[in-house]
Amino acid sequence: MRLPLASISGLRCIRPQGSIFNFFKPSIFRVQQSSYSTEQSPQQSPIYSLDRNTGKHILSRKTFLVDYYKYLNDTNEIVLYVHHNNLIKSENKKFRSELNKAGAKLNIIRNSIYNVYLRSEHEKDPADLETSKRNRDVVHPFSSLLNGPTGIITIPKCDPQAVTQVLKLLKSAHEKLILIGAKIEQKVYDIDQIDKFKDLPSKEALQGQLAGLLTVLGGAGLVRTLEASSNVLYLTLEERRKDIDPSEKEDK
Repeated sequence: MRLPLASISGLRCIRPQGSIFNFFKPSIFRVQQSSYSTEQSPQQSPIYSLDRNTGKHILSRKTFLVDYYKYLNDTNEIVLYVHHNNLIKSENKKFRSELNKAGAKLNIIRNSIYNVYLRSEHEKDPADLETSKRNRDVVHPFSSLLNGPTGIITIPKCDPQAVTQVLKLLKSAHEKLILIGAKIEQKVYDIDQIDKFKDLPSKEALQGQLAGLLTVLGGAGLVRTLEASSNVLYLTLEERRKDIDPSEKEDK
């Protein structure tokens, strides 16, 4: 009997049940292309190479999770952190479905492994052995929040409206999912800051407002606006030059 697929290093490895020794036998792996192809997003994908000096075995569950957490953070501009309380299977399915409709996804994380990623999130390969040793004493702002059952809700684009929809869903969850913080475009947000962020216009709306402003000031109006200060400066300097050189006035 085979266990679920796990995307590792750009490949999907199908692991049969058995001892941990058998798991590491190369002959038992059937290799297939993963959806996380390095050809699609090599600069963001957590997939590097099978030739890595990782803290745990390259094909271990821990290494895969560190890579996957990096992938989620690198490919999503908004990451909301939540505590989940005794979610039953039907509730888990319901919340995931509703979040998907809002353009978000829920992932339940393993706190200890996620902390390994957080300590080295700024590094190219957080799972690297030397990297892990070097950052062993790093304390991330979110480390203190990762206590108890924790999940992350990821949103691809920095869209305040998407955050608003997610917060409405969390409110209807009746404390089954509790917001504890967020990372928005690499900045850490607390609950109050998230509440203010959700009321902001989207990037598209701001761009539309800017485009409208430029349209109003466009054409001759914009040229006059830009030339006004330079014309005033020129006239002022010209009058000053005439004051300094009286012969200029006599010639006129």
